[in-house]
Amino acid sequence: MKALSASEALWPALQRMYRFLFRPFDWEGYLKLAGVAVITEGVWVSFRFSLSPALEFQLPTLNKEILFAPEYITFTILGIFVMLFALFFTYYLVILLRFVFLHCLIFETRQMLPAWDRYQAPAWRFFKASLLVWIVLLGMAVLGILAIAIAGLTLFNLRTPEGKLDLGVFFFLSIPCLAIVLLLLAAVVAAHVVMHDFILPAMALENLSFRKAWRVARQRINANRETFCSYCILRLGLPLLAGFFLAMAAWAVNWAVFGVLALSAQGFDAMLEDATGLGAYFRVGLEVLFRLMGLGMGLFMAFTLGGPVATWVRSYSLLFWGGHYRALGDALTHPPALPAAVQALPKAG
Repeated sequence: MKALSASEALWPALQRMYRFLFRPFDWEGYLKLAGVAVITEGVWVSFRFSLSPALEFQLPTLNKEILFAPEYITFTILGIFVMLFALFFTYYLVILLRFVFLHCLIFETRQMLPAWDRYQAPAWRFFKASLLVWIVLLGMAVLGILAIAIAGLTLFNLRTPEGKLDLGVFFFLSIPCLAIVLLLLAAVVAAHVVMHDFILPAMALENLSFRKAWRVARQRINANRETFCSYCILRLGLPLLAGFFLAMAAWAVNWAVFGVLALSAQGFDAMLEDATGLGAYFRVGLEVLFRLMGLGMGLFMAFTLGGPVATWVRSYSLLFWGGHYRALGDALTHPPALPAAVQALPKAG
């Protein structure tokens, strides 16, 4: 596959996104792929739908003293472990979905179940390695926060003879603090891009370990530093630019769709405001129905608008990396031999 520059990969990525999602087009396949793309890429369209409540209730509050009381401490610890397990399990599922979506996008197939079974092992390896990476970055962030806190204490303790803050000390300490913040942000962004754009495809296509996939990515990056620097700039700017237009479209759709739904709900609420008996239960049922309709329409809007953007971003990373990583380039142009269950998958275009 021909190596594309960061800017040259933009238009082919848009074409691949269109071919993948819209040729042929059917709502079931589109919403399935768009939903997975939104979840895995984090391109979310926020929506808000509110109704005047038919029922007023207050959630019970938990007393801090009860949570840490000796007779309840076992349940508190168990609850913490359950929440941590749910958090890690959700993160693993998102990683597995990233492998599945990557497979579907490379081979232009809409069948996810065979890919779900196939990538369990590499997804688990990627999950463990990525946790280690984020723990290291968290440790760096803690050290950075400690350094900034020490600088702040030093600033407030060192005063001029008049008892005022020393501006010279302030500017002297602000520069390294700002550098620490920028370095931490750069490390987080670089780790995210390298892991998901370069390492993950190598683990998916060649079943490499995380370390070997990182070695492959590092060799390519060191050989083409300027090209990869340009890619990182566009890779960060592309979602921001697309997100601006996405927010404008979401605002228009939100105003049109949810405005009509809210007016309808308010009309029924006013009509049944003084209802009693079965009428009161009917009013509550209508509110529940309208809230479910609002949630469904919101998810529909999020997937419909966010899916193409998320697919475009992932297609862009694949086409750029495919020009530098031969296994991916060959898979994008001439798919390699796969197991029979995968070979039988229908193409998207």
